[in-house]
Amino acid sequence: MKSGLKDLFLHAKSGAENWGWRVFTDLLPAYFTEEHFENLYRRKQDPWNYEHSGFEREKYLKTLQAIPGEVETIWEIGCGEGVFTRLLLEEGKRVGGVDISPTALSRAKERLKDFGDKVCLQKLDIVREDIEGNFDLILASEILYYLGGKDVLQSLEEKFFRHLRPYGYLLLCHFYPSGKIIHNFYEENHRFYKVFEEITYHPHRDYIITLLKRNG
Repeated sequence: MKSGLKDLFLHAKSGAENWGWRVFTDLLPAYFTEEHFENLYRRKQDPWNYEHSGFEREKYLKTLQAIPGEVETIWEIGCGEGVFTRLLLEEGKRVGGVDISPTALSRAKERLKDFGDKVCLQKLDIVREDIEGNFDLILASEILYYLGGKDVLQSLEEKFFRHLRPYGYLLLCHFYPSGKIIHNFYEENHRFYKVFEEITYHPHRDYIITLLKRNG
């Protein structure tokens, strides 16, 4: 497929995904289950091509740039096989990574074995389970739209608030424009306020990065 046609196809696919999220949001948790993700990782390593995609690399770099310099500890929601986790660790951060897939976590542990106690990986269903500890920043990238609609996403607000230190950060990255709707949920109760937001219009897929700060 020629480059122009491929970009057109990918952009149309992204638009359909945005539309689909708005229509089927409350049904998504019934499909995107632990079994779904585990089977996905068992069938194929790096199923979204995070490790080699130029688009993902660009998005990763922009996400890294949005992390304030004073941040030392990060809770990464949906760490997968640890591709972005490794970039965080190489920046000198301490990371607690969680994911729902044991296979993904096994690969992440192998990828990150040289970082010792700077990284802690754990199997976790973010909606139904909890962890201990507080962090300077919580990162949720390309994950929240799998979890359901507004009620589910706002139920996570209290969890995120509780696991952030006072004036800690919540960093969100999702496809656009649906990501804008998701990110706005976290400002409604005034526990978080926006300090940075950037929309990137990309031939592959538009996306939005939002940095929120926890009120003390």
